[in-house]
This record gives sequence, structure tokens and C-alpha cells, in this order.
Amino acid sequence: MSNVKSSTVSVALCTYNGERFLQEQLDSIAMQTWTPDEVVVGDDGSSDSTLSILERWKQSVPFSVRIERNERNLGFAKNFESTLSRCTGDIVFLCDQDDVWLPNRVERMTEALEQDAAVGIVICGVDLIDQDRNPMSDEASRLYRMSYPDDTSVYYLEYSLKHPSRAGCMMAVRRSVLEKVYPLPDGWSHDVWLFSMAPMYCEIQTIPDVLMHFRRHGNNASVLGKEKDWANGRDVYYLTSVGQYRAHTPLREDMIKRLSQLPPSAYRDGYLKYLKGQDKHFGNRCKIEDRFWTNLHTFVMEVLSGRYFQHKQPLKCMLFDVKEGILNSFKRSSE
Repeated sequence: MSNVKSSTVSVALCTYNGERFLQEQLDSIAMQTWTPDEVVVGDDGSSDSTLSILERWKQSVPFSVRIERNERNLGFAKNFESTLSRCTGDIVFLCDQDDVWLPNRVERMTEALEQDAAVGIVICGVDLIDQDRNPMSDEASRLYRMSYPDDTSVYYLEYSLKHPSRAGCMMAVRRSVLEKVYPLPDGWSHDVWLFSMAPMYCEIQTIPDVLMHFRRHGNNASVLGKEKDWANGRDVYYLTSVGQYRAHTPLREDMIKRLSQLPPSAYRDGYLKYLKGQDKHFGNRCKIEDRFWTNLHTFVMEVLSGRYFQHKQPLKCMLFDVKEGILNSFKRSSE
């Protein structure tokens, strides 16, 4: 391994009322074995002491820190897109305000990108900590995966299974890839769009090594910070799978439109086929749950087609759809 990086490195840090945890994250950036060449901050209108913490830190570190306060609140996704666009490094690290980086994170991930020109995104391993930096079990991640199953989301399942953890804060990406992937369509999270579109242009590599502490608390922008809202002790996959499909319909339509405009490739063609297959199966499941008796033939067709058997517990999925469909029929008849 080289002791010196040959690429320039930017950190894209987005902040919003982050005074509680920000200093610890900033300190962990400053203590990297390979310090970044610049930290580009996008503040989304903080009303606490976030900006003063940033200004003090800026004076204490040997690298460039550029702070920009948005004129209006953009939301986390658009704030990240704006901040990423202002980065000048060859490699850009996406950075949340409340995590903690291990000292060798920049070095380890930058080396991975420098060693393979085909790789455009590197994702690191993480462990979970709570608001007081106490270790958390993996139960939160397990419950999250049940509540937001990949096979009903907009993700291309083949790639999401290869990279089961893929939050933006875990990523380092070549700036050349960012320039190809963005602008960000409305309604999309910056990291979901990046992960979904990047394989058109590069390979993605996951490093299993834990290189950061991923802090989970009640005010996280991501749903994983709110596990108390959905972790009810049941296997919630069967309660949320079709619901998540419905919620992601606009995103799927965006992705199909975007992919259809791109040149044919194995990734593009496979992704389109997968999304259209989702529409076939989950579209039928929506019909079954909405109007069971009218779509009894649809239910029989889905069973005979074998599409229910793509799920880990196909019988449970069938029974859930039947139950929801009959209950909804009773609700309509009583209204």
C-alpha cells in the first residue's frame, strides 16, 4: 500500500441544526490518517450553533473548508446534490453531520478507488451507535430490512443484494461518476439515485471493514433512526411489501423513463426487465388487495405463474393478500 494518496479528496458535509453531534464528526475528519484536501459544507438553514461550530473548526484545520448556507431550506437530498456539485476533488466522500469516522476511513477507501479504475463507488462497513455513542445491536438493521424489503423497492434487486448496506454516508465516489449521474429528479433521495444509476458507468465495491460509526437517534433523516416507530415485534415484511411498492411507483416511473433514454447495456436492460416484472407481480397484488372478489382470477393466475414463490414465505404472502382483499371488500360494502 502507498503511504501517499495520488487523488485529491473532497468531503461533502451537509448540516442542519446539528450542534449536538457535529463536533465529534468534525474531529474524526480532522484525525484521518489521510486528511482530505477540502471539506465542502452545505448548511440548510441551521438556527442553532451549527455555523459557529463550523467556523471555529475551519480555523483549526490545515485543509480548505468552504461553508455555504442555503438561501432557503432545500431538504437533505437537494442539499447533498448542491454540496456535491461544489466539490473539486477527484474522489468525494458523502458525510452526514452525526456519524463518527474511524481514523483510516479516507485512506482505506481512497486506496480502493485508486487500485481499480473500473470502480467508481466504494461502500464501507459500519457499526451502529446510539445517541450516547453506545454500541447498538444489529437488530435495528434487521428490522429495517424487513420493513423496507429490497424486492418491493425501486432498487435493482441483483445489485442491492450484492451491497446490502448502501446509505450515502457510507460511500466514496469518483467526481466523474457524480457528473454523469446527476441532476437529481424530484422525489428521489440523493444516495438511492446515485446507487441506482452509477452501475451504468462504473463498478461498485463494498469493503466489509468497519470504517465508521453510524449513529442512530430519533432525529435521523433516514428511517433507520426511527425504528421505534415501526419495530413492533412482527415480521412486518408482509405488512409493508405492497405498501412500499405503491409508495415507490413515482420513482419507478422516473427510473424507467431515464433508463429508456440511455443506450442499451446489460445493466440498463436487466434493470428495465426487473422493474417491469415488479409491475406485473406487485401490480396484480395491488388489485387483489384492493378488490379481491373482482380479481379472484388474478390471484389464481399469480399463484399458478409461480411469481409468489420469489418471496421467502410465499404462502404467507398469498394469505396476507387474500386477507387484505376480503377485509377491504367488507369495508366497501359497509360504507
